[in-house]
Amino acid sequence: MSQKGKCGIGVNTEGPPHLQPGSTVEIKPPEFGYQGAWYTATIIQRNTPIPSRRFMVQFTHLFQDQKTGERPLRMFSVSHIRPQLPPLRPRKFKQGEDAGAYHKYGWWEGVILQEWNNGNYLFMFHSDNHSPKYVVFGVNQLRLHRTWFNGYWVPPVQESELAVEEVQREEEYNEGDLVEVRNDEDGSNRSWFAAIIVKPVGNKRYLIQYVTLETEDNTDFLEKEVDTSHIRPRPPDIVVPDQFVMLDQVDAFYKGGWWKGVIIKVLSGDSKYHVYLATREEMEFKHDELRLHQDWIDGKWTKPSPVI
Repeated sequence: MSQKGKCGIGVNTEGPPHLQPGSTVEIKPPEFGYQGAWYTATIIQRNTPIPSRRFMVQFTHLFQDQKTGERPLRMFSVSHIRPQLPPLRPRKFKQGEDAGAYHKYGWWEGVILQEWNNGNYLFMFHSDNHSPKYVVFGVNQLRLHRTWFNGYWVPPVQESELAVEEVQREEEYNEGDLVEVRNDEDGSNRSWFAAIIVKPVGNKRYLIQYVTLETEDNTDFLEKEVDTSHIRPRPPDIVVPDQFVMLDQVDAFYKGGWWKGVIIKVLSGDSKYHVYLATREEMEFKHDELRLHQDWIDGKWTKPSPVI
C-alpha cells in the first residue's frame, strides 16, 4: 500500500469501537517536538497479524505535505491512541487546574496559571521542550484535561458539558472569495498572504491568485493550487490601538504577507516597534505595517493571544 495520498479503509471488526477503521481518534506522537500534545487522526487499519497492538493512521493536519496536500500513513501503538474527546462547551477555569490548549493543530497538556481580566487565561505547557513555555489562550482554545483509562474518560464527561451539535464540514469557498493562504513550506504556520479564489479544482483543493505576489516576469499576479486546509477567510477588521504595547501579539506586513510576531520594544515618539517574528528574526516595523493577531480555529476567529 502506498504511504501517501488517498488510501482505502481496511475492514476490521476486532477491538473497541474507537479502534475500528474509519474512526476519528487522538494520538500522542512519541517523536521529539510533539510530546505532550494530542493530534486528531483517522484509523486506517490494524497492523497484521490480528493480535498486533499497532495501528496504521492518517493525521488530519500533522505531517501534511505543504505542496501536494498528501498526508502520509503512520504506525502507532495502541498506547498512543485514544478516542477523540467530544466537542465541549466553553467553561471557566480555576488557577492550578490541568487543561489542554489547542496550539499548532494539537491539544497540548498544561496547567492554568492565572485568569486575565479579558477572560483569557495564562497557560503553562507541561512539555519541557515547548517554546514559549507560557502563552495566553482564549476560552475557546482550552478544554479540561482528561485521561482515557480502561475505556472511560477520567474525569467523566457530563452531558451538560457537551457542545450543541453542529454540522461539521470542510470550509467551502466560492469563486471570487477573498481569503488568506498559508505559506509554510517549512511546516510552520508563520505567514498568511491575501488571495482570491479563482475556482475549485476538486479533492478539497482550489486555484487561488495572490494579490501581493507577482509572477517572475512581473506580468501578472501569481496563481497556485492549494489545499483547503491552507486557506482561511480574510480576518475581520478590528480596532487597531493608537499604540501597541510590549508583548502584543501581532502580524507584520513583510514580503507581501502577514507574518506572526510579538512586540518586544516600543520606540518612543515615532510609532515604530521592534517585532520578534516567528522566523526568530527581530525587525523594525511602522505602526501601519502591523495588525493585531487573530486565530482561525474551528470556524471561528479568536481574540489575539499575547505571548508571555
